Amino acid sequence: MRVELVKTFQFEAAHANPTGSDAQQRTHGHSYRASLHVDGECDEQLGWLIDYADISDAFAPFYDQLDHRDLNKVERLYDTSTEGIGDWIAIQLRPELPILKGVDVEIIGDCVFAPKSNHDTVTFTFEAAHFLPHLPETHKCRRLHGHSFRVEITGEDITTESVQAIYEALDHRNLNEIPGLENPTSEVVSGWIWDRLSPAIAGLDAVTVAETCTAKCIFRGE
Repeated sequence: MRVELVKTFQFEAAHANPTGSDAQQRTHGHSYRASLHVDGECDEQLGWLIDYADISDAFAPFYDQLDHRDLNKVERLYDTSTEGIGDWIAIQLRPELPILKGVDVEIIGDCVFAPKSNHDTVTFTFEAAHFLPHLPETHKCRRLHGHSFRVEITGEDITTESVQAIYEALDHRNLNEIPGLENPTSEVVSGWIWDRLSPAIAGLDAVTVAETCTAKCIFRGE
């Protein structure tokens, strides 16, 4: 019985693309999803091709080189596009995981201003790098890395036009370089957005900033 298995990982990283657009040439960041494909014949007795934990163990040292890192500084990673990252992972990982068939890497965010409006809520994503300078040197968030940040603005009379200036100020940037965001935690970013929207939006109710699909901050102006 021949099968293909897919094991997916998410990592958060910064980079700059020197051959891209003006925005892409700036230091920024993304949330990435890497899908590792393996294929082969199932073990007749166990009924599986490989333990998913074995895939994770094989990938672990290379994942550590990518997650919460500046990809431009990763050894032998000369092309930091999604295709280049996938090729790098495959080259590094195949000796440890010979049944590796291929690697797909994608960015989780929209990479453009693509707001979605639903009644009293507008959501959008932006791609940015940051580091948290007050954490211990050993903390991974002290390193320059990046996220596909997801922002949700809730309140009355909010339009996509009213939040576009926020997107343009934050997208494809190093947040630490923006005045007021020298320590750009999601808490600080949510307050920074609130302060810029509240004078123009009387019915502003909440600003939510999510760094990943499992972690977000909700600020209500208090």
